[in-house]
Amino acid sequence: MRRAVLALLLVAALPHPTQAGTREGPMDAIGNVDYNHGPRFKVGDWVKYRTKGESYQGYQTDYTVILLIAGEEMWWGEKCFWLETRTYNTGEDIPEIAASLMSYSVFEDTLPSARFTLYVRKTIDGLDENGRYAQQPFRRAENDIKRRVGLPEPERKIDTLGVGRVEVSKGAFDALKVRRVTRKSVTAQEGDSTVYYERVEDHMFWKSDQVPITGLVKIDMDNIQRRRVWMIGESANAPLNVAEHATGRMELMDFGSGMKSSAIPERFQRPISEQRAPSQPARRPAGKRG
Repeated sequence: MRRAVLALLLVAALPHPTQAGTREGPMDAIGNVDYNHGPRFKVGDWVKYRTKGESYQGYQTDYTVILLIAGEEMWWGEKCFWLETRTYNTGEDIPEIAASLMSYSVFEDTLPSARFTLYVRKTIDGLDENGRYAQQPFRRAENDIKRRVGLPEPERKIDTLGVGRVEVSKGAFDALKVRRVTRKSVTAQEGDSTVYYERVEDHMFWKSDQVPITGLVKIDMDNIQRRRVWMIGESANAPLNVAEHATGRMELMDFGSGMKSSAIPERFQRPISEQRAPSQPARRPAGKRG
C-alpha cells in the first residue's frame, strides 16, 4: 500500500531499517485526517502543508502536500468521501496524485487512528493506458481479517501539554500541544545471528479546530532506529547501535475551499445530495416491435 502518512520521515515497518527521506510512488495522506472529531469538512475543502527533514545518513526531504476533499460517492450502499493527495517535490510544478475513497463509517470507529485503513474502499495512484486516472478496489492482505480482532499495538505514550501560541506560514494559532512517543521492537533470526531492532518516534503535535480536515497546525518529528546483533550466548556484549536518525517538521501553509479534483470523475465532485442518477435509455413499450 502507498504511504498513508503525510510525515514522510516516519520510518517503515521493522525489522529492516529504512532510509529516512525516501519515497516510493504517490503518497496518500489518509492517515492525517482527523477521524476523532469529524467529519469537519465539505467537498472542495483543502489544506496545504510543507514537510522538511534530514537524516543521520545524509538524506534530505523537502516537499509540499495538498489534501483535498475531492468528492463523495455511494459505494455498495455506503456513503463515502474521496480524499485526494497532491505531492509537489521541490522545484516541480506538476504534482504526484493519489486518492482514496473512504467510508464515513470511519468516524464512528472507537479507534479510528489505528484502524482507518479498514475503511478504504477504492484507490487511485496512477494512469491507465489512455492517460486517465485509474480506480481500483482496495484489496487487503490475506491476514488482515484474522488480525482485525486483537490487533497488536506498539507501545505508545501520549502527554497533553496544554494550549499555547504557535506561528506557522499560515499565521498564528492557539493550539493544543500533544507529545506522542511510540516505540516498537522486534527480534529476528538472520543466519546464525540474532538481530534486535527498535524504532522510537517522538512527535510533537500542535492541534487546532480552526484547521479543516486534519486539525493539524504543525508536527515536529524525531525518529530513531537502533539495531543490535549477537551470536548465540553473546547477547550481553552486543552494543545497541543507531541505524538511522531522522528529524523534521510539517507546517501548515494554507487552507481554503472551492478547489476542484484532478483525479476523480466530474459527477462525483459534489455532495451526494447534489448528484444526479445516471440517465437510463428509454425502454420500449411491451408488445411493440421496431
